[in-house]
Amino acid sequence: MLVEFAFRQVDPGITVMEFKGDLSIPGITVAEVERAIKKRLEKGCRKLVLDLGKVDFLDSSGVGLLAVCSSDMERLGGKVAIAGASGHVKKVLEIVHLDRILGMYSDLASACQSMPETTAPPPTAS
Repeated sequence: MLVEFAFRQVDPGITVMEFKGDLSIPGITVAEVERAIKKRLEKGCRKLVLDLGKVDFLDSSGVGLLAVCSSDMERLGGKVAIAGASGHVKKVLEIVHLDRILGMYSDLASACQSMPETTAPPPTAS
């Protein structure tokens, strides 16, 4: 199944990106998902929850996407969390230790509650 994704805004200023399907090379291109995330970051998103509750499969391209997303957000002083990962997807995230970097929560409400009240301003160039 091709991956589908959609964004929605939840309070206070948290963006949720919901995925459904397979987050892998044969699905929708990872580059397309990455571009969509980067557009959100450019528009000021600093609290992003990736809802993987309906993701059936995750391969190395999907793992790379999540790592890049985390790195981009960290550079901007924001936070990314993962919600709802289970089964194969959860196991892959644990094997590559992304659960330690991003924070992995069993449900969307817990992931949203993990977001800080405020986010740090992006670092300035010296």
